[in-house]
Amino acid sequence: MSGFTIERIYPHPQERVWKALTDPELLGRWLMPNDFQPVIGHEFTFRTDPGPGFDGIVHCTVNRMEEPTLLAFTWKGGPIDTVVTLQLSTHESGGTRLVMSQTGFRGAKAWLIGRMLKIGCGTMYGKRLPALLDEMAGIRRSRHDGPACMKPSQRLLVRIIALFERKHG
Repeated sequence: MSGFTIERIYPHPQERVWKALTDPELLGRWLMPNDFQPVIGHEFTFRTDPGPGFDGIVHCTVNRMEEPTLLAFTWKGGPIDTVVTLQLSTHESGGTRLVMSQTGFRGAKAWLIGRMLKIGCGTMYGKRLPALLDEMAGIRRSRHDGPACMKPSQRLLVRIIALFERKHG
């Protein structure tokens, strides 16, 4: 796997989804705390809990932006150096179609981390972002948990792999 794609349809206007993807405070509420700015060339970070071989900081640079349909940025942290692309379009239902792809995973460890990120991002884009969009629209939902791309079980798997790598070279 050199990458993965997640596609979701949200029953919200494209402008609202765009705002949730590009407003630093809103982005931090469903993804991770950050210092993002929607400006090509802007270098920013996402911050989360550290893990083996990862200091908890994802270094990013905005490399493409076409408001309100396209945002792409680099994603470098631990052993991965990838590109995240977010594409928005109007869906026939009247809502917004979001296609998120993360590409560039190289090597066995990066491949495994990519698999875990895909699971975590499924939750982010499938539960946390929709909950925020509903909240922005004034729709009441149950509270979603805090921002972290990996579940505790996924973090445990990363730690086990790190221990295995130390033991076996």
